[in-house]
Formats: sequence, structure tokens, C-alpha cells
Amino acid sequence: MEYKVIDVHTHIWPQAIASHAVEHVGTYYSYDMHGKGTIEDLAKSASEAGVERFVIHSSALKASQVETVNDATASHLSGTIAGFGTLHPEYTEFEKEIKRIKALGLRGIKLHPDFQFFCIDDRRMYDAYEIIRSEKLPILFHMGDVKYDYSSAPRLLKVLQDFPGIIVIGAHLGGHLKWNEAEELLVGKDLYMDCSSTDRKLAPEIARRIIRNHGADRILFGTDYPIERHKEGIEKFLALGLTDEENEKILYNNAYNLLFANK
Repeated sequence: MEYKVIDVHTHIWPQAIASHAVEHVGTYYSYDMHGKGTIEDLAKSASEAGVERFVIHSSALKASQVETVNDATASHLSGTIAGFGTLHPEYTEFEKEIKRIKALGLRGIKLHPDFQFFCIDDRRMYDAYEIIRSEKLPILFHMGDVKYDYSSAPRLLKVLQDFPGIIVIGAHLGGHLKWNEAEELLVGKDLYMDCSSTDRKLAPEIARRIIRNHGADRILFGTDYPIERHKEGIEKFLALGLTDEENEKILYNNAYNLLFANK
């Protein structure tokens, strides 16, 4: 069966620094990287696999980069390409920038606590979370690194409890390399999860269990390009052996309804 696909989790960098950034990510996570990290290579990877749309994310590593990064992400938007904006805990004009993110046509906020060096439940971000909730924007958190405790499931659970109704996507099935925590604390809670960067370290039977216990209607497909190219990422996802109905929801319907319907 052929499936329509939306990839909710990809990354790019400017041409001048893309190769260095890809090398850095690969070294940090001890991963072989399969993409070049440029918008051109990302678009090629998606096109070769028949991916209908994809969402790009870039993180501001300093407060001074927030507006520049958001402008750069917005410059790539098209009928095929969507994007999430970025914030930083040391940025001082959350409300103004979140409203500008919406005006730019970006469809959510992406935060990477382990690269931005803040805890998900850092009180400095609470004003931002309140505005994001009121603006009904999804917020995607990188989840579950083992080097730090910034992106742990207990910290995300605290935010979910403090901001009921906030639209959250927990990347990597809620816990990159910390799936025991994700299963204990996040599965079944009021959030989406994406399945990016799970196929290399997570046994297929555990991935299926997390997906089914959480509910296929709350799971989104992602490749984490340039970690994975689209053809291989889709093949690995389909190898989980989920039903056609589950695959249709995860590969396309859930992301379309969350990010594109009535926009």
C-alpha cells in the first residue's frame, strides 16, 4: 500500500556551515549521518521518497540568534516546506516574537534544551509557554538525552501539569535513549510524540508498544534528517509492522490535522 507522508522533524543549516553542523551532530550522538544538511539536499531526499510535505527546525543557540534564525526558516516556506520557529531562555521579548513567528507563517516552536542549555521546566520559559498556549501553537521539545537532565520526561511532565491544554510534541517517542522514563511518565498523557531517531537504538517491539499504548492518533512521523534520509526512514518505520490504519494516521493524517488543516 502506498502512503502519503508528512515529515514533521527535519533540520537544515546555511550552506556555509552545513557540513560542519552535520559533523557536529553526528559526533555528539555517535551517529552516522546520511544527509548534507542543506535545504537542497533535504528537498531532494523528500522528493525521492514521495514525501508530500516536511517541517524544518533550527535552534537559536544564543538569544541574539532568535530573530535571525526565525527569518531564515521562514525564507524557505513553500507549499511543500513548513517550519517551526525558535526561542531561547535568555531572549527578552517572548510575546512580540511569538506573534511574529505566527505572522511569518511558521507553524509552531521547536526547543532543544540540551543544545540550548536549559531545563524544559526552567521558570524563565514559563511566560513563553503561557503565550504559546494562548496562541495555540504546537511546541516540539527534543527529548531524553543522557548527557544532561535538561530534556528528561519528568521535566516535560511538570510543564504538562502546569500548562494544561498546551499543544506539545515530545520528539523521539518522548525520550531519545530514555524510553523507560517516557513509557512510565508520558505515554497516555496529553501530548503528541514523533518517532524520529528511534529506529537505531529502540527495539521494534518497544517502539510498537509505546505507539499503541500512547495511541496511534497521537504519533507523528519524523526522520530527523540529516540523521536519516526519507526513503530509508519510511522503510524502517513500515518495518514496525503496524496496521494500515495506524500507518496512515502516523505518516500523514495526524500531522496534516495538527499543522495544516484550516491554516
